[in-house]
Amino acid sequence: MIFTKSRLVMLKAVWIIAFIISSIWFLYWIGYDVFIWNKALGQVSMQNYFGLILSIVLIILSTQLGRIGIFGKPTLLTKQSVQKKRTKKIQQVQQVQQVLEGERIEPSEQVQQIQTVKEEEKQIPQDASIPPGCGFYLGYLHKRPKSVEIPEKCLECGHVVDCLSPTARNIEEHAR
Repeated sequence: MIFTKSRLVMLKAVWIIAFIISSIWFLYWIGYDVFIWNKALGQVSMQNYFGLILSIVLIILSTQLGRIGIFGKPTLLTKQSVQKKRTKKIQQVQQVQQVLEGERIEPSEQVQQIQTVKEEEKQIPQDASIPPGCGFYLGYLHKRPKSVEIPEKCLECGHVVDCLSPTARNIEEHAR
């Protein structure tokens, strides 16, 4: 919210006055119970004590808000401040775009990466077991690079969970 300095002072004054009135209200009912009904202080309603304490705490807080910085510096919108904010945001967006452009991979590099991944997929370890209906070998999904997508053949295979397991070879050996 944007306030002028005079409005902030007025808001702070209203805040303090409201809590002074509420503390007087609760103090009145405590006095009423003690003097009119001749109750001991321990027999007075706890709600009145709680309300009085809360009002006093809020009065103290409202006097300290300037030191905390809540009512410190008012922000006034001017054309210059709006212009500065816009230029900062535009600069930030341009910096992000530059970073993203620096990380872009040329299409030819993407094709080379995909080809090398496909060549790696074809390499099956000698001691690997290939379950029936599997296009690769047991343990392929665990050993594949995280950047490579899971092939559709693997998603349809019944050994997906076993293949994802780091102990895939041990599972196959125990099954024999």
